[in-house]
Amino acid sequence: MDMMGKLKQKISAPLRLCASLIPKRIPLGHWTFLVRYWTFKSLDWLYPRHCPGCGVSSDRDGRHWCWSCFRTIELFPQHGGCDCCGQRVEGDVTHRFLCGACLARRPHFDCARAAADFSGTLREQILAFKYQGALWMRQDLCDVLEGAVKAHFPIAQVDVVIPVPLHPVRQRERTFNQSAMLAEILAQRMDRRCDTQSLVRSRETYTQTKLDASQRHTNIAGAFQVKRPEWVTQRRVLLVDDVMTTGATLDECARILKKAGARVVWAATVARRKL
Repeated sequence: MDMMGKLKQKISAPLRLCASLIPKRIPLGHWTFLVRYWTFKSLDWLYPRHCPGCGVSSDRDGRHWCWSCFRTIELFPQHGGCDCCGQRVEGDVTHRFLCGACLARRPHFDCARAAADFSGTLREQILAFKYQGALWMRQDLCDVLEGAVKAHFPIAQVDVVIPVPLHPVRQRERTFNQSAMLAEILAQRMDRRCDTQSLVRSRETYTQTKLDASQRHTNIAGAFQVKRPEWVTQRRVLLVDDVMTTGATLDECARILKKAGARVVWAATVARRKL
């Protein structure tokens, strides 16, 4: 995408975000529906959405990825991964199994799944969303996440959606929590409550990026706490994050949620990075 296209997206993103705050669940003839509808239509006319992958005008209604680039995302098949963490293995596997990591150290979450491999245009846009403030990609990324949730989890049984929290210092630096933003959109689509208050990050940790599996578990241990256990007790929780690598962060969050009384903890991420 050229510089002018990026500039237009940066200008239009805050306006689209404001428009998205207008309530959705209202009668068709209500004035707020009309304001929301025509605000988005006007923005799309003034600042056409361009695909971040190839730079052409998007042919997906209300989205930025075009269909051609969206189809290049390497989605994981529904079967063929570890029954617990979803880790893929080489070869054509049709039976249920646990990977070596889950056999050696069983995670506290009941099941975790990522939608796709952390590569290509998906990797580029997750990084742009997370570190460069490309908030206009939130709906596109949630499309990928929602597909995995529908494929792997019993949506009707989910009681609450909870994002992996950032430490307050990190969130002030970034100005937003990308996992919370995805969780809020997903919860709205599922017609479930998104709880961003109960699970908090009580200790700042080193970045997990350059650590191995063992170091990640040590680094993240004791970093979370549940402030409102009454909100999670006996609830079936869907835990949401952007990227999963070893699952150490999701595991620690699930451990704390289970300790606070959560009945079931499922975990879903947009992508999974190879360690």
